[in-house]
Amino acid sequence: MAPLGTPIGCAVQASLLDQDAGYRRAILRDCDLVVTEDALKWDRLRPTRGAFDFTEGDAIVRFARNVGLAVRGHALVFHGQVPPWLDTVRSRAEAEAELRKHIANVVGHYRGAITSWDVVNEFTDDAPERGTGLRNTLWRRLIGDGYIEMSLRAAAQADPAAQLLLSDYFLEFEGEHYDSRRAVMLRTVQGLVARGVPLHGVGMQGHLYSDRVIDRAAVARFVAEVRALGLVVVVTELDVIDQTFPADLRQRDELVAQQAFQLLDAIAEGGGADAVLTWGLRDRDSWTRWHKPRLDGLPTRSLPLDDDLKPKPLHEVMQHFRRRVPTEGRSPGLGCSQGRAGGLAGTTP
Repeated sequence: MAPLGTPIGCAVQASLLDQDAGYRRAILRDCDLVVTEDALKWDRLRPTRGAFDFTEGDAIVRFARNVGLAVRGHALVFHGQVPPWLDTVRSRAEAEAELRKHIANVVGHYRGAITSWDVVNEFTDDAPERGTGLRNTLWRRLIGDGYIEMSLRAAAQADPAAQLLLSDYFLEFEGEHYDSRRAVMLRTVQGLVARGVPLHGVGMQGHLYSDRVIDRAAVARFVAEVRALGLVVVVTELDVIDQTFPADLRQRDELVAQQAFQLLDAIAEGGGADAVLTWGLRDRDSWTRWHKPRLDGLPTRSLPLDDDLKPKPLHEVMQHFRRRVPTEGRSPGLGCSQGRAGGLAGTTP
């Protein structure tokens, strides 16, 4: 049996917090922390170049602060979900200035309120075995591989107390491709740590697939290697894409739960996760409904609660790995948000 003691949480949407009392109650019952799902991505924050719109992010942070939940921010640097105007950035100097401005404004706005950040998200190339293994994003094309270090240093300057992570997907499965992705992540964080860059942990997204095998030994080894560097591991976006699982609900829900348990138990064997967050809490809100549909047309069941907020076997797995942890027992970056100094810059509590 894996040891208990991991704070758990979920990605939340500001509109649901505002409109759905049952959704709010489920978060309070099941979660120790929340992460901003889309509210702080570039296309939501900066639809136009000259302004920042913190409305959705502020609503999430205000809710969390009022009920005593910690908040993670997602994501400062990400190649996806960016506004069209970003394509007009053409030079290295312009890219560096824009990236520094973005990080300083966003992290500075939430200094002391958002205590943990996915600083650079999904930076590994889809063919990680070639070259440096880094994704050829706008930032890398214009700034070079050093954009990752620059982003971490800028975030630390904006909030020296914040926990800073690099996060990526496909770090869990069996096969040479996934071995390569783990190697890129490990090589990247080793280099950053050696140079004294402010990095505190690795985010394993945990989007699990029904037709892929979790490499328990490799995951445990990877987690142990990350933790040996003095870094934490956070499961940042856990869900199970159930496309090939049977249609029968009871059987499918059990298989979803088993898949998640295999990952979390392997991580525990490697030294454990600092926190585990699912990418949503209720099935009908999951991205899998639209982007990873089942071939038989049945609704996906990827998250701990069903469409009516009723717990499923995955909920039991999450609670198995959880306990309420007092503020002084949590690692830096994931402490309870109540009682912290600071708040939302420019906002009223």
